[in-house]
Amino acid sequence: MKNHTLPPLIMTSDADSFAQKTIRERKPQIIHQILSSQDFTPAIRQSFLDFKTELAAGSVQPLQEDASDTRVWLEELQPWIGKSWFELPWLLAEAYFYRRVLEITTYFQPGPYTGLDPFAHLKYLELFDGYAVFEEIYPALSTNNTLKNFKEFCIKALWGNRGDLSHMDALDPNMGTQSHHIIVDQTDFAYLYLSANQPVTIAYFFDNVGKELYFDLALIDFLLQTGLGSKISCYLKNQPFFVSDAMPKDLLQTKERMMASDDSAVQQLSNRIEGYIQSGKIKLESPPFLTHGISFRELPEVLHGQLSAHDLVILKGDVNYRRLVGDRHWLPKTTMVEAAGYFPTPFFSLRTLKAELVVGLTDEILSQIEQEADPDWLINGKRGLINFLQK
Repeated sequence: MKNHTLPPLIMTSDADSFAQKTIRERKPQIIHQILSSQDFTPAIRQSFLDFKTELAAGSVQPLQEDASDTRVWLEELQPWIGKSWFELPWLLAEAYFYRRVLEITTYFQPGPYTGLDPFAHLKYLELFDGYAVFEEIYPALSTNNTLKNFKEFCIKALWGNRGDLSHMDALDPNMGTQSHHIIVDQTDFAYLYLSANQPVTIAYFFDNVGKELYFDLALIDFLLQTGLGSKISCYLKNQPFFVSDAMPKDLLQTKERMMASDDSAVQQLSNRIEGYIQSGKIKLESPPFLTHGISFRELPEVLHGQLSAHDLVILKGDVNYRRLVGDRHWLPKTTMVEAAGYFPTPFFSLRTLKAELVVGLTDEILSQIEQEADPDWLINGKRGLINFLQK
């Protein structure tokens, strides 16, 4: 934006918006999913029902438990405590919803549910459903260092991002069909950068378990095998978040599932990933910042320093995109430089559209989308963006 003025935040109060719909419809559905898949005590089940009532007609309540992040959350929420859930910045509302889920399930408290992922059952199903797709596709992919092969791995990683358990409308068993369009594709620029500077150090921000995580690991392996990358820091969530977001345990479980494969190519991939972890070529990171409701403009000093030490940051998925450009009412023709030029490192973003937020489009792209007459193109996950920005 000119003179660095940022547009207003996307709010849950935005009338008839997707942001509002996520609180009114999707979050209660997620509570139903949790109660249907986990055998919690009557007291916890009642707390979830009370939380549904709070979402619909009550006011935002502060955390009541004593936990390591309670003070931070109280500071972030201070202006919003006592307001309706339909008066909050959208990203903050979504992040706090998942934090409240963990409070209700006593995730941080001593007892039978300490550290229990309330979405574990759903993730487990994704782990196995996604594997069937991955085992069918991966062995045919070539790991020779060419633009064509790099693009293939990137498209598969992007394609996997369509599946998202917090965004049920985007779940599609026929992913990769003609319904999926990449409306911005700057893969060539990313490959030129990697080739000119190889080997580079990379920070890789994960999104979902399942198909996406399998293909993320395949892309990471491609980068390390070809020498395009030297070391990769894998940034995962430190606690359950957005239902299917990947934590370190999910990455390790995915690696173990590949190890049990009957396909030698998949087994070898798992062995290489294990070797990278043991040698330090892959490092697992899970900063608490990633489960709060703030953008990358507000990076903590330590995390800012970590990212600045890398040659490239790869950002997967919708929420990482929202953190990158800011969860704001950008005009679609706003350039990526205007929206995210502040970022400390060159970045490569792979995202399917599941939020009313996009930048970097041209008149030609917008005209083509208008001709396709798809009123939900911003939120239905059928279109993808592959953005690269070099500092």
